[in-house]
Amino acid sequence: MPSFDSARNCHIVRIVYDGPGVAGKTTNLRRICDAIPISRRSEMYTPAELKGRTMFFDWLEIDGPKQNGQALKFQLITVPGQVERAYRRKPLVEMADVVAFVCDASPAHIPDTLRTFARLRALARRRKQPLPLVVQANKQDVEGAMSPEQLRKRLKLDDAVPVIPATAVNGGGVKETLMTAIRAGVLAMRDSRITPLAKAFANADALFDHVLTFEDAPNTDETVDAEELHIAAEEVSVDDAAAAAQLQASSLEDLEARARRAVSRNRSRSTSK
Repeated sequence: MPSFDSARNCHIVRIVYDGPGVAGKTTNLRRICDAIPISRRSEMYTPAELKGRTMFFDWLEIDGPKQNGQALKFQLITVPGQVERAYRRKPLVEMADVVAFVCDASPAHIPDTLRTFARLRALARRRKQPLPLVVQANKQDVEGAMSPEQLRKRLKLDDAVPVIPATAVNGGGVKETLMTAIRAGVLAMRDSRITPLAKAFANADALFDHVLTFEDAPNTDETVDAEELHIAAEEVSVDDAAAAAQLQASSLEDLEARARRAVSRNRSRSTSK
C-alpha cells in the first residue's frame, strides 16, 4: 500500500513493471527517463545487466502531482522476467501499489506472456488489498502481434482493466501506460491506509541491499495459477455462452469444485447402468 517518507516529507507510490523477459519493461523506463526533465526525476539505476537483460531490477523515481499540498513521488521499478530469477521478482511484485504488466504481443512470445500473467494473477488473488493493474500490449509493430482486444480476451481481463497498445522501443504507448498507472496509484493512495516507508524502498541502493538478501535463501516456491496449466492448450473458438461459463472459473477452488461435481456425475451414471 502507498507509504509516507518522513525523511523527505512526501508520499510514495510504487509502480512495478512486470512481464516476461524481453517484453520491454526496461525500455519503458528508458523512454520515460528520456522524456522527463532531470529536475523532476532521479537517474535511472540498474544494478546489473547481462546481454541487455535486467538481472535484479531497474529503478526510476519521478515527481507526481501534489495531493492536498503534499509532495508525491512515484517509484518505477522493473523486475527480471526470466523464470530462473522468479525469486527476485516475486517479493517486488508483492510490494507493488500498482502493476503495469508489459506484454510481448508478438506471436512467438504469447506463451511466455500468458505464463507470467498467470503467476501475477495468482499473486494478486492472495493479497489482502486489491492490486490495481494496467496492461500494456507492447510490440504492436511486430507482424501478427495480438491487438489489445485480442490480448484482453486471451488474458481474461475485466473490461475495467486498461489495455494500452504500445511500441515502447519508439516511445509509443509508454506515456499513456505511465499516466494510467499514476492515476491508479493516486486513487489507491486516497482509498488505502498510508504506512511508513519501508527502509528497503528509501532509495535504489537500499533496495539493492534488500534484494541481495534474497540470494542467501532464495524462495523458489513460485505461486502457480490453475490457468497456467492450460497455457499450451490449443485455442479454440467458443460461443458467447461457453466463453462466459469459462470466465466464471476464476479460481483454483472453483475449478476443483467443478471437477468434483463432474466425477460425482460420472459415478452416478455408472451406478445407474
